[in-house]
Amino acid sequence: LLGWGSTEGVIHEAMQQISAAGVSVSNLQIRWLVPLHTEAIDSILSRCRKVIIVENNYSGQFARYLRSETGFAAAGHIRKYDGEPFMPHHIADGVKAILAGSTKLYVPVHEIQV
Repeated sequence: LLGWGSTEGVIHEAMQQISAAGVSVSNLQIRWLVPLHTEAIDSILSRCRKVIIVENNYSGQFARYLRSETGFAAAGHIRKYDGEPFMPHHIADGVKAILAGSTKLYVPVHEIQV
């Protein structure tokens, strides 16, 4: 799972759920966008079987930036853009859907909490 910014904590929580389901998972959290350490990122991502980018925006800004700087295209994307933060199950459900091949872009359904 590749993230940046505020996604770090929730990605780590989701990783516990994903691991409990028997899926091997790790996280690369980007801390600096400028300068983007492309060689280090390429070295790490090239060793991954699948990379899923987790972003709190509609258009996949980081995924597009990463691709423009490195040529790397992720296998899947999990995006949330309803103004609410990710919950761990949003990411876990997205990983499950992407690994099952049912989608390459997972957007959690907006949940109304009372």
